[in-house]
Formats: sequence, C-alpha cells, structure tokens
Amino acid sequence: MSEFAESISIWLPGVLVMATLVLFSGFFSCSETALFFLSRDQIRAFSKGSSSQRMVATLMADPDRLLTAVLFWNLLINLAYFTASFVVMHRLSHEGFNAVAAVIALGSLLGMIAFGEVLPKSIAVAFRQSIAPPFSWPLAAAQRLLDPALPMLGRTARALRRTFWPHIKRESSLDPRDLENAIDTSAAMSHEMLEIEQQVLHNILDLSEIRAEEILRPRSHCVIVSPDQSFSDLKRPYNDLNYLLIQAPGEHHIRAAVALDGITSSQNEPFGFLSERVIYVPWCSTLAYTYSELQRHYCGVAVVVNELGEMLGILTYEDILETMLTERPSRTRRLLKREPVIRIGPNRYHADGLVTLRYLSTLLRVEFEPEGDEQYTIGGLFHDRLERIAQQNDVVHWNGWRFVVIDVRKRGRIRVLVEPLPAMSSTEPTEETR
Repeated sequence: MSEFAESISIWLPGVLVMATLVLFSGFFSCSETALFFLSRDQIRAFSKGSSSQRMVATLMADPDRLLTAVLFWNLLINLAYFTASFVVMHRLSHEGFNAVAAVIALGSLLGMIAFGEVLPKSIAVAFRQSIAPPFSWPLAAAQRLLDPALPMLGRTARALRRTFWPHIKRESSLDPRDLENAIDTSAAMSHEMLEIEQQVLHNILDLSEIRAEEILRPRSHCVIVSPDQSFSDLKRPYNDLNYLLIQAPGEHHIRAAVALDGITSSQNEPFGFLSERVIYVPWCSTLAYTYSELQRHYCGVAVVVNELGEMLGILTYEDILETMLTERPSRTRRLLKREPVIRIGPNRYHADGLVTLRYLSTLLRVEFEPEGDEQYTIGGLFHDRLERIAQQNDVVHWNGWRFVVIDVRKRGRIRVLVEPLPAMSSTEPTEETR
C-alpha cells in the first residue's frame, strides 16, 4: 500500500483519464447492444413515438452506417484507453514502482472487459427499450461527426482488399430452381420432411419469382384518409383492414400508413401522429426484394406503382409472410375472406377474377411459367385476350381449360366458371389438389 501512496501523483491522473474513457466505451457498447437487440415490431412502434423514439427508428433505418460509426468510435476510445494505460505503466516502471505498474496493467485490462463491455451489454439487453431512446441523440451526433470521413474509409478498405486479397472471387449464386429440385429429391429419399414443410420451403424459394403485382391489394381495396382525420371521422369501422393509407389533400402520393392492429379506436389522435413511413416498389419487383426492403426500412407497407409512378395497390409485410407460410397462399382469400375457388362438380369450379393463374395452375395441375407482360389473374387474362372489360358469357381458353364469365360486378370484377375443354374431360384433379 505504501508504494501506491507514494506513486499516487504518477498514476492518479492517468487512471482518471482511463476511467473517463471506460465510460465512453461503455456508452457505445451499451447503445450498440440496445439498438440492435430491438425487434422489428419495437422499432416500428418507436417510429410513431416521441422524438427520441423516432430518432431510434431513423438510426436503425440505415444500420450499416450506424454500426460503422459505433465501431469506429469504440475502437478509437479503446486505443486511447490502452495508450493511456501504457503511458502510466511506463512512468511507474521508470520511477521504480514495478508492482504498482503490474497492478495497473492487470486492472486496466479487467476494467475494460468488465465495465466497457460485459456490464454495459448485459444492462442493454435487459433494458433496451428504456435505454435506446435517450442514447439515440448522442449516437446521432457521433454518426454525423463521422460522415465526412466515411468515403475515405471506404476507399481505404477497397484499396487494402485489392492489395492483400486481389484474387477473391464472388461465389456463384444458386438458382432457385436448383434448390427446389434439391428439396424435391430430399423429400423423395427421406420421409422425415413433412409435406407441409416441403411446401413452405417451395413458397420461400418462389419469392424470387413472384412479382409484387401478383399478390398486391388493389387500390380499390384500400382506404385512404387524411393525416388530420381520426377514428371519430370514419363513417364506418374497418375491421377487415390491417392498414389505412394517409394522403394529404392536394397530394397525389401516399405519404404514410396506419397499422390498425397496433392501436384501438379509443385513441383519438390524428392519423398523422399514429402513422409510419411507407416504401415504394415497382410493379415488377419480386417478393424477395420487397420483403428485404420492408425489413431493411422497418416498414409494414410497400406501395406498388406502375411505370408512370401511379399507385396500383399495396403489399404488406403480413401478406408476404402469409405467402411464405401458407400451404396454398391466395390473395383472394385475404381480400374477400372466403375460398377463392369453389368446386361445384367433377372438374368444374367457380373462381373469382382476382384469383391468380399461379394459384389456379396448382389446383388444376397445369404448367404456369409467366414471361414478360403476361397477365397474372383470371380477370387480367380476360382483359388481355378480349382487349375490353369482360361481360356476361364471355369465354376464353387457357392451357386446356375453358373460362366462362357467369357474373359481372361493380368496377369490372368478375366471377367465372372453370371447366375443361373436351380433350381434358378425363383428367380430373385428385383430392390432393382440391
């Protein structure tokens, strides 16, 4: 103890500097864990909360940029910390206090591990929702300070990669059809994979082939409100909807959406206060791309637009999940709350015009490989073949089947009778496809 007392003037200033650096390191370690441990639903809820909570959602909208800033400042602080530790040990050793220098060296290492990493991260995991909002503003400032240096850091990283690892080649990506063949082969050789599991895996792989326009909710099935409106202004309850779309008066685009499953009708705040941002995707984008964009931006709604930028409908996060996890996903079932195709007799069905040809091809056991601008629904098939709005008793043929319009409703919605052409009369789908 006498050596510590005699050398206090040497090690105390350095230890105080190190303690301050440990606090900064603990802050970045704690904030990193708190923000990145937040679930997608928690971040979406923050996007409609206070200014600090909205800042959390803003930071997490670009997680790579945030993580780069956190790791950079944490690394800089740790380097400064161990530099200060080395200076203190050097001065102690130079003055002959070797034992004190050894204790400072061991204490600095254990102190950084315990108070700079383990303890802050443990606290952040347990109290992440309380910690993330107040920590968001200092993180935003640290991120803003680093922004001017990011391009230089990127160029440095590319130069180092090309210098030391010039022969690294990108691995060739697997074709989804190859993966589907592998799943079918595995299922044929093993009884461990259930049929429903095999179907779900096929659905996931199909995300790279299905376009957004196939499963979008048409604009006619969406409810658009003003940001100044509230639940008391609605003429009727919309219990069959998951989202309301917000469009300001005089604007021609959707600016936000309100997730109805996260609020109650007793909340009388304006919809603009309860809303969350939306993203825009083209009609030809795949579900895989749309799903990744919704996850990346922590959004629940993607507005699908055509080549002119006009809204065709919306695609929700829940719609894509249902497409992945349902044995036979159907947009018509989601929109109309009933079965899309009803069997009325041997090889005869009633189907809504919204039914996709992909869904129908699975039921009828026919090939469906859409190419180019080919239509994806029964209604679209009639419009494409007839070049007009379908009318009662209109008939089209498709892959050996005959479609007859039996009912025309408002806005051109149709219901059709599906029956085989004479050459197909002997091939009835089995019970497995019904």
